[in-house]
Amino acid sequence: MLFLLNDRIVDVALPEMHLERRWKRLGCGAPYALRAEEAVGFVQARIEQARALRRRMSEEEACDLASLIIARTGANSFILRYGPDGRGLPELHLYPAPVLEAFAIGAGACEADFRRAMAG
Repeated sequence: MLFLLNDRIVDVALPEMHLERRWKRLGCGAPYALRAEEAVGFVQARIEQARALRRRMSEEEACDLASLIIARTGANSFILRYGPDGRGLPELHLYPAPVLEAFAIGAGACEADFRRAMAG
């Protein structure tokens, strides 16, 4: 399942199974005990932590967070928008699969262009 996590697409083959396998490493406690609001808050905190540390989240961590949002909310998109006061405002969406597929193709092409430019 494709998932838009801020500005990147991650592909989580079986979100519930992924979450079942990885929830202890994720550090959210038992994920099925979380309310949707708590899952959103957890993901928001992790994204803001990565932003504050100026680090790109690993693919594995992004898939973990995507799996949590999918399992607890059914959304296939989590976008954290920052308001004028600097506070993050989470937005959840359920986009049609072709929209995410098109975004993934475009994002992949941009990343390939960036890698070629960095290589020389």
